[in-house]
Amino acid sequence: MRPFDLLRVAFLNLWRRKLRAFLTVLGLVIGITAIVVMVSLGIGIEQATMDLFAGTGSLLIIEVSPWRWIETPGGGGTGTETKLDEKSVEAFRQIPGVRSVMPLVEAWGMITTSRFTTSVSILGVDEETAVDFGFDLAEGRLPTHQRGSRNFEMVFGNWVLDSFYNPKNGNPAIDREGNSMIKMTNRFRMTFDWMNIYDTGGMPPPENYSPGRFYNITPVGRMDQMSNRFSFYSLMDVNALEQLIRENRDFIGQQPGGGYNQVLVKCDDLNSVASVKMAIDAMEYGTFSMLDAVNAALAQTRQQRMLLGAIGGVALLVAAIGIMNTMMMSIYERTREIGIIKVLGCRMGNIVTLFLAEAMLIGLAGGVLGLGLSYLVSFVLNVFREAGSNILSIIPTYLAFGAVAFSVFVAMLFGLYPAIRAMRLSALAAIRNE
Repeated sequence: MRPFDLLRVAFLNLWRRKLRAFLTVLGLVIGITAIVVMVSLGIGIEQATMDLFAGTGSLLIIEVSPWRWIETPGGGGTGTETKLDEKSVEAFRQIPGVRSVMPLVEAWGMITTSRFTTSVSILGVDEETAVDFGFDLAEGRLPTHQRGSRNFEMVFGNWVLDSFYNPKNGNPAIDREGNSMIKMTNRFRMTFDWMNIYDTGGMPPPENYSPGRFYNITPVGRMDQMSNRFSFYSLMDVNALEQLIRENRDFIGQQPGGGYNQVLVKCDDLNSVASVKMAIDAMEYGTFSMLDAVNAALAQTRQQRMLLGAIGGVALLVAAIGIMNTMMMSIYERTREIGIIKVLGCRMGNIVTLFLAEAMLIGLAGGVLGLGLSYLVSFVLNVFREAGSNILSIIPTYLAFGAVAFSVFVAMLFGLYPAIRAMRLSALAAIRNE
């Protein structure tokens, strides 16, 4: 029997019992819809998790520290320290998959203008590298520095202009309308010696004390508000900041001998993160990647997705049992018909194929209609989701095609036993059947 004729006969057999076929397809529609919607919600939770972590820090960045914790058998562990310096930075740059490397050079200082002051956390950056690590500015440009210059450029943190106060009485530098009195056009100076700013109350200075210097600061930009993890910092050129640290070790507290507390390594793509992290681990440094936290979170969301899919699978199982019941009833009602076509010489395989074709049509109709209903339910859920929620029902292409294919597979699987049962009917007994 040709495939077209086979499908036509199968369709006509189902059409003769339209109500039963419709109810069977309806059960499959509900089952497929339940699975697709549940899985789509799981995918939405996974995507929301990815977006959350992507917003807190780049997934391509690996944080490297000199300290490494090694777990020992039976619990516990031991810590090791490996110097993190310029040689380390250069070694990181040679690792395949690394786009850029940025050592974190940090300091803490005080900026004054007129009678007001504020404290700032300063981060040294390289203009070329900073682009890769997403230093977003609300205005201005990144700082530079000419070797030997005593004027230092700085990008203020997003909160700096609003944080100035009078150190004598603690009053903030705001006008009657509550606006900051400090503007980017003010003249600023910076010192690392708190005794230059605050009254010591008659307390004598330490032995061999020499007052810290003041440095002229030119603001060239302002960080964007909470755009990334660096928005809190004020930025200086890394070479300029290292110069200031060397000149003010007594006030900053940096230890001699060089070395960094942390280095950031940015990879080319997500596929490179694991291999780069492994290479740095082999150098006996401590590493942390946001991707580690993402993978742990995604493992939980995948479990949730499996649970949601299992809940939808219960509805599909009920629908599959309905398909088997429909096919078995069809056999009992068409026993005499089956016997006649056997006597006329129809091959056993054709009988099995005929019933499987009917099951396939049921599965195809249920899958397509169920997918359409799934898109409608997904649209309604996304429109009427809770305000502020970033969880969406997402139906990717692979889920759509997979749902239809799975519907056909389940229908044919549960239609296989009735088809074999029809094939094994005795032709003589079938003809005698009333």
